[in-house]
Formats: sequence, C-alpha cells, structure tokens
Amino acid sequence: MQRWRVRVVHVGEPEATFDVTPRVLVDFERFYKTGIGKAFAEEQRLEHVYWLAWTAERHAGTTVPVFDTWLDSVLDVELETGDTPFVESP
Repeated sequence: MQRWRVRVVHVGEPEATFDVTPRVLVDFERFYKTGIGKAFAEEQRLEHVYWLAWTAERHAGTTVPVFDTWLDSVLDVELETGDTPFVESP
C-alpha cells in the first residue's frame, strides 16, 4: 500500500514530513464522520489537509498544541499522495 505523507513548515522551524498512517486515516474518518475518499473527492476543504497534518505530526510523537493554536504556527502544508494512494504496489 502506498501511503500519503504531509510536509509541514512551521514559523521559525525547518520543514518536516510525516506519514499519514492508518491510525491518522481512521482518526480522520471518526472525527469527520465520512470516508477519506469521499471527503477528498466530493467535499475537500483545506481544513481536511491541515487536520491530517496536525494529526500526523501528533501521532509521530511531536508535542503539538490544540489544532487552532497549531494553525497559528503553520506557514505551509503539502499533502503528498503519490499517483495511486492506498493501492497495493506490485
């Protein structure tokens, strides 16, 4: 399975990249009460990308503040999905 990753740049810090793990994906679906595929295909909001980044950073072991405070320190977030996310590689 090919995984998504998020690149995060905070004010005054070097960029960091975090894996969007199965735990992060399930947390997303539980929080937003919709499947990740549907959310990104039909209802994608920037909040979805930022929330994935915040959750991925948190699950990577980084101490992060609550979501809205975390947003205040963010300069850029980029979601790296590859060509065929969530499909098994040969």
